[in-house]
Amino acid sequence: MQAFVCFNRKSLETLLPHRGAALEKIDGVFFDSGAPNMLIGLKEIRMDDPALEGHFPQAPTYPGYAQDEFVCLVAAALIPISIEGFKSNPHVVQKIVRYKMNAMPGDRLIAEVRLNGRRGRFYMFTADIKNQNNEVVAEYEKIIGAV
Repeated sequence: MQAFVCFNRKSLETLLPHRGAALEKIDGVFFDSGAPNMLIGLKEIRMDDPALEGHFPQAPTYPGYAQDEFVCLVAAALIPISIEGFKSNPHVVQKIVRYKMNAMPGDRLIAEVRLNGRRGRFYMFTADIKNQNNEVVAEYEKIIGAV
């Protein structure tokens, strides 16, 4: 029997060292034990999102750095989920990304993060962010997390 687990923003505090505004970049994650090397993250972009402040007020666009923080939080959460008894502070140290289209208020972002391997204390991921229409917003060729 496969277990499907959902973590909301508050329960992510049990996995990540982030608190407060740092966790506002993510609404939650879904983990399926049948796919233990993958984690799905969710983020709904609201008009009052602090990342939008001053970022093209006439045509608000969710900035790349906020998308990066979102996908990196998902990657960091996958480390303790996939390693039983993990007791460290995961963080992302490097990423290579290609932005494909704008994300705007009203969009629901879905990040699919895949753990591809581990070398010592470093974890290698790839990821895609798609919107609610299944259109690719950003592709992450490489994300490196460390513990």
